[in-house]
This record gives sequence, structure tokens and C-alpha cells, in this order.
Amino acid sequence: MIGHSTSHARYVTDPCDANEPEKCPRMPTLEITTKLGCSLACTFCPQGNLVKAYPKDAPRLLTFDKFMEVLAKVPRHVRIDFSGMAEPWLNPDATKMVIAAFNDGRKVAIYSTLQGMPAADARLLVARYADKIGAATPWVIHLPDDEGNMPGWHFTQDYRETLSVFVEFKRSHPELNLQFMTMSPTGGVAKELLETFPYKLYPFLGITRDDNVDRERVKDSPLEQEVFHRTAVVCKSTPFFDHNVMLPNGDVAICCMDYSLEATIGNLFEGDYRTLFQSPAMNDVRFRAMSPADDPSFICKRCSNATQVVHDRGDSWKLEEQTLWSPDHKQVRPPNLIKRLLNGFGALR
Repeated sequence: MIGHSTSHARYVTDPCDANEPEKCPRMPTLEITTKLGCSLACTFCPQGNLVKAYPKDAPRLLTFDKFMEVLAKVPRHVRIDFSGMAEPWLNPDATKMVIAAFNDGRKVAIYSTLQGMPAADARLLVARYADKIGAATPWVIHLPDDEGNMPGWHFTQDYRETLSVFVEFKRSHPELNLQFMTMSPTGGVAKELLETFPYKLYPFLGITRDDNVDRERVKDSPLEQEVFHRTAVVCKSTPFFDHNVMLPNGDVAICCMDYSLEATIGNLFEGDYRTLFQSPAMNDVRFRAMSPADDPSFICKRCSNATQVVHDRGDSWKLEEQTLWSPDHKQVRPPNLIKRLLNGFGALR
């Protein structure tokens, strides 16, 4: 109990918990999935796996009240991402949730196709919170592309009006980290959008989501090769397994790769944030990640965003690849996956 109490004391005196986010030395993230099941049906998104794995009797829509309950449980150093495993604005309360998070002083990132977002909401978000867009808190707009990789999207004048809000803002504030991307290997957008968005973006390379993506469905598009790690691994995004995804029923998946819900580490409706990292499921993740054994059933051993950890001089660990959290990550070329992801979220060109 002494060790437990000491750890907790350090935790609650964290400068981020003292409402000084500029002093936060790290960026754990909780992605918010506002709706289960995404009608956009993107070819690179394994929605079928997610719907099949999700409990049949669980709520499909995150309510505003439940979101606020969870927000109160999440430490202030944790970034809140409106992204998750479906388009956030398919939930009619999405804007209300985003406003509540900003008004609570949270670090907020937004990843959206804009489907379901009214133009009035877009103007409100830009007017009130555009100064919150930063290197660690981007707003990323995922546009339908010229290859038809978003088959559930249908052009409307309302969509054009919403997109125009962000395009005009980007033109007037090119220095801010408002980004655009597509799933096109050529970086092209859907022809219906060319009048509003006459730009080419960086080419897209699909990630396999731990091989959850249906390769047959994307056979004509670039997709990463399968990977399998045969020794201990660690995530390139975080060494603490703290970039997690909450589903509409409060369940928390280990990360955005886990569309088959192989590693659900807890539930934020039932427990608090800290219990996620003390759960048997999280301990199992840590143990299997540190094991040098072959383990093809373990999600992290199949992940292209994991790197192997190998023995260095016999008695210490060494990263096989550079990670985003390594001390010198800014001075070296990022590993292939991270470089491709950064390119995919590039600026207008």
C-alpha cells in the first residue's frame, strides 16, 4: 500500500491536473467514438469487424450526459480526440460535446469527414476555438476522394457549405494546423468538391489496422504489407499504451487499430480512468508485449505501428526503430509508417 500511495501522490500533483496544460510533458489520448457503425463505409475502415465484435445489446449512440460523466473522470493531461471508430458528427450531439470539452479547458483534437456537421456549427467552432489548433491538437478534415473510397458519402449543398468554412479559414490562416487528407493514392478529391477544394493532397497509403482491413476490398489501392513481430514490442506512438478509444457503451479499446475489440481494457461508465491501467486486461497487454515469444493472436505483435525491442549488450533493451516518443525523434527520419501518416495529413499543395 505504501508504493501505491506514493504513486498516487505523484499522479494527483501532476502539473496537468493543476490545470496548467502548457506544462504537460506527455500526451495520453482518449479517442471518443460518438456512434457505433459508420454509414460512410470507407474501404480502409473495417466497420464490419467492429459491428460484429460490439455487444449486441449495448447503446449505439453516446449521449451527452454520459460523455460529461466520462470527461469528469479523465485527467486533464489526457487529450480528448473527436475521431474514434466512426464519423463523430453522425451523432447529433457532437458539436455540443466538443464545446463542452473546450470550455472545460481540455486539449482537443478533431478528425472529421464533416458528414453531419452543419455549416453553422462549423462557423461556431472556427470562431470560438480556432486559436486552440496546434501541433499537438490538430483539426484534420478527411475528404471523399476521386477513387470512391468513401462510398457512403453523397454530395449535398450543405456539405459544400460546411467544407467552405474550413477551406476559407485555411486560406486566411495557413500557419495553423488545420489539415486535409483523402484516401486517394494520387491525393485527389471527389470531383463534386473540385470547385470548393481545387487542391491536390499528399498520396495516401492505407494501414492494415492489424490486418483488420479487407485486402480484397482495397486490392486496387496501396496498402501496407502484413507485419509480424517475433520479440518484445512497444507502440511507436506511446510507451504506456495510453492512446485509447472509448466506444458509445463506455468500453475502452487499447487503440484505434483494434476494430475487432481484441483488447478491451475497461469501461469508463463503470470505473475511472486510473482503473483502466490497473485492469487485468491491461496487465495482459503489458505482459504479452514484453514477451519475446511468437504470439500471432496478440494485436500488438501484428501492428505496423509497433516496433520491436531487442536486447542491447545482453542486459538492456534497445528500440529497433525510432518512435514518436524517443528523446531524439525530431532529429531523425521517422519510420516509414509514421512518415506516410504525416504525409497523408499534409498541408495543401
